[in-house]
Amino acid sequence: MVAEPSRLTGSALGALVRSLALWIGIGTIGAVGMVVTASAIGAVPRPRGNQWWFTVPVGTGIGSHLGFYASVGLLVGGWAGVGYHAYRGSLSVRMSWLILALWGIPFFLGEPLFSRDLYSYIAQGQLARSGLNPYVDAPSALGPGNVLWSVAKVWRHTASPYGPLFVSLSHVAVTVAGWSMVVQILVFRALELMGVALMMVSLPVLARRLGNDPGLALWLAVLSPLALFSCITSGHNDALMIGLMLAGVALGTGGWFRWGIALCALGATIKLPAAAGIVFLVADACTRLDGIRRVRMVAESALITVLVMVGVTYGSGFGWTWLGPTALKVPTQLRVLIAPLVSVGSSVYGILHAAGLAVSKSTTISVVQTLGALVAIGVIVWMVFHIRGQGAVRPLGVALLLFVLLSPTVWPWYLLWGLAVLAATSAQRSRALAVVAALGMLVVGAGGTPMVNGGDYWVITVLLLAGLIWFIAGGYWRTAIEGPVHAS
Repeated sequence: MVAEPSRLTGSALGALVRSLALWIGIGTIGAVGMVVTASAIGAVPRPRGNQWWFTVPVGTGIGSHLGFYASVGLLVGGWAGVGYHAYRGSLSVRMSWLILALWGIPFFLGEPLFSRDLYSYIAQGQLARSGLNPYVDAPSALGPGNVLWSVAKVWRHTASPYGPLFVSLSHVAVTVAGWSMVVQILVFRALELMGVALMMVSLPVLARRLGNDPGLALWLAVLSPLALFSCITSGHNDALMIGLMLAGVALGTGGWFRWGIALCALGATIKLPAAAGIVFLVADACTRLDGIRRVRMVAESALITVLVMVGVTYGSGFGWTWLGPTALKVPTQLRVLIAPLVSVGSSVYGILHAAGLAVSKSTTISVVQTLGALVAIGVIVWMVFHIRGQGAVRPLGVALLLFVLLSPTVWPWYLLWGLAVLAATSAQRSRALAVVAALGMLVVGAGGTPMVNGGDYWVITVLLLAGLIWFIAGGYWRTAIEGPVHAS
């Protein structure tokens, strides 16, 4: 008996859709398409005549933008298709490495997208190479030239906000790369790939230890569009910070506590948020110790942290300015509407202004930001003292996400801090995290300009309030912190 052609076709189509190779191929086409179509609309070096090592003449018109975002759609679709296999537990760690190579190589070789921060890193490295202190001298001290012009305007007159280890690595990277901007960018990306490699190694260890799927953890935290765009094409130093922090947490929760503290402290000399790993490792250890053993553990952890930070700071030779009030204030200076508190502050100002109250928009936003910071600090402190043997990983991820969302300035790659940690926990199956991982970077354009402007803050404010009410009234806040409760 011969089967009906339509049934055969449907069966073949279903098998094709379930093919992992198909989705990997679609994602690869998307990655290559993004690099090709963004030749002129990405975060290209300036002046425009200072081209990337290859350029495809696609122009800057509507066609190149349509091609670029169609390619983004292919990559997101390919990632979602791979996620089908990851959710079924059939995505192996070995296959994840292959996917990372296929999707990551085009971004590694292509010009920067979604951010101009790589040029800031180069500028800070050149300042150090010239004998200047990046914590005192801004990129403008380099004088006119392609490096200064390539740095985003808002950061040209701002000293470095990064830790001394990263500034020292920037110095080394620029020295190794020479004066070619293309080579400098590739060297910086190679540096960040060390962080990606640490994430690829640490996440499966953490996920297995917590009884979760390692492939799903890598799919969410390393293979996602947010991670690929943040860590490879944009080359953000967050990759190195996250990698060191995750490695520290993996060691700290696996019987190598002192080494875990040391690696998290090392990550904090890239960017300070990695120090949160120390706080939650110590808080978790305190639940299993009492009396003098607890005091000794806290003192030992503090000593290790201080030794690492003092050693790196003195070794860099740039002094302690990186922990001074001026440097710590740098990330808060730029107010963009993609930061939730800036949008809420703008909405509050609009309401007060409409009511006839003579208030300053800047002051209103500052008050909202201060209140948000107090809420974040209060909740995180509560979490530290109510960890109750849950382990350090999930509370750390939630705390990092909360800190980011209630920060004065939020860029999409900041969301990866908490998302990468939560990927190792049962939260790896969260649809909300998957949406963030898929679309989070798209709040900025290919050239790094925020896409939220004008009156968009009203929409953001309404969505935030609705989400907050749902999150609290539905009791989801408790699940987010403590994890799902399973019936026995």
